[in-house]
Amino acid sequence: MLKSLNALANPRDALGAAEKVAIIDVGSNSFRLIVITYLPGYYFQVTDEVRETVRLVHGIGQTGRLSRTAMDHAVEVMRLYRAFCDAQNITDIVAVATSAVRDAQNQAEFLTRCETEAGIKVRVLSGEEEAYYGFLAAVNSTTLKDGFVIDLGGGSLEITRVENRRSIRGISLVLGAVRMTEDWLTDAPTPNSAIERLREHIHEQLRPLRWFKAQPDTQIVGQGGSLRNAARIIQKAHAYPMDELHGYTFSSADLRRRLVRKMQSLSVAERKQISGMKPDRADIALAGAVVVEECLRFSGYSELLVCSQGVREGLFYERFLRDLPEPRFKDVRAASVMNIAHLYHYHEAHAAHVADLALSMFDQVTQLTSDGLMGKAERHLLWAAAMLHDIGMSIDYNDHHRHSYYLILNSGLPGYSHRELALIALAALYHRKGTPSLQGLDRTLSENDNQRLLKITACLRLAEQLDRSRDGAVRAIRLSKRSERMIQMHVESEVDVAVSKWSAQQHADIFEAAFGYALEINSHA
Repeated sequence: MLKSLNALANPRDALGAAEKVAIIDVGSNSFRLIVITYLPGYYFQVTDEVRETVRLVHGIGQTGRLSRTAMDHAVEVMRLYRAFCDAQNITDIVAVATSAVRDAQNQAEFLTRCETEAGIKVRVLSGEEEAYYGFLAAVNSTTLKDGFVIDLGGGSLEITRVENRRSIRGISLVLGAVRMTEDWLTDAPTPNSAIERLREHIHEQLRPLRWFKAQPDTQIVGQGGSLRNAARIIQKAHAYPMDELHGYTFSSADLRRRLVRKMQSLSVAERKQISGMKPDRADIALAGAVVVEECLRFSGYSELLVCSQGVREGLFYERFLRDLPEPRFKDVRAASVMNIAHLYHYHEAHAAHVADLALSMFDQVTQLTSDGLMGKAERHLLWAAAMLHDIGMSIDYNDHHRHSYYLILNSGLPGYSHRELALIALAALYHRKGTPSLQGLDRTLSENDNQRLLKITACLRLAEQLDRSRDGAVRAIRLSKRSERMIQMHVESEVDVAVSKWSAQQHADIFEAAFGYALEINSHA
């Protein structure tokens, strides 16, 4: 769990003392550099990212060596990355290489050139290490407890089995999107026979993995640039209303229909015109889609959860959570909420008090009305919305509810589904005023979520009004039925809370709309 900034002597000084690390993934297809700004134990944020397609793995299947052209390009990119870090005064640089460098006969030459010509020392990850860091990223950014993580790169595919949030075993297979394209799908449009031969090859590689099978109450999480690009194309095909990949779920049927069948008959130039397609991935997208589809077919899963994090973030979590027995958040969802709260300098005392009052109201209303739409899941969403409802004030007080909505919706809140993210953001949007509506996000929501949103928002708004003066004067509330049509709220305080009572009573209409009872507020000092 992330710590409280109030535990520090001067939280603002601590925020100013944040550290920066640049993490470079020397991938088989792309080189990626991310800059993460963080305060150990409190918060972290990706504050910059640079990507360059290098195709370091090009031709290695035939020669076993990194080509001179690819190596020259790679070293030039590393020089640029070094200059980028120098310009930002970043001295903490972590660089790792994966499949292409790991398998290259001239690996030593490449590593020497990176160090002497670019000033960056590169660590070569084993296949098992690469799988482990992908696992760390997934387990710290999703609710994966049991199941599998697959990470599709340009040169290799990593598969990790997860049990009780622990990595049980990991393996790296030579099934990367670039290698499969060069070895099996050289023509575009692509004949059926070529795709079938690729499918047979993938199945032969997967056949020994008897442990790679779906079990009840498990899930499969996918990572990697080719997989994310596939998810983006599927989102565009469905006119999906949220521009967020992390936490998105797509089916094997969609993968086959929206990508494999569609791309098979197209040239590379035509594939580039597909909505959501990254142009520099158009030539390898088909092979990547087939690999993912065959993984789902072999393992028996019908759908996959997208994780937009990967090896780079896994390396960071190892550092950020080094004080824990194992580098895993105890509660991903709570850690995600607190990370965003710290990033936007939330008012801790007010947020915590509003959360306490809102949850107390939620629990008591649930007992009084036996509402079937208010359970443990909704209670947690109310807590998250209460902790984050005012983060928009980091932008401006005016319309801060709208700023909060935008910040929450675009933060991604790792660990939450898109449906949950939408409900949290919408509750924050309406925490001050207005009749809650779905804001065009209804396609991410479920049946009766409009009613769930109304009930969550009612608790949050009334709790906010009860702490209108932000002094915690309202210590507690007690709800009781006055009649079959009215609930009475008793406000407990040691001081006069006339303003809080008045402010909350002005919003009693949302309580009645949500729960079907008029609300009367009294105080007891």
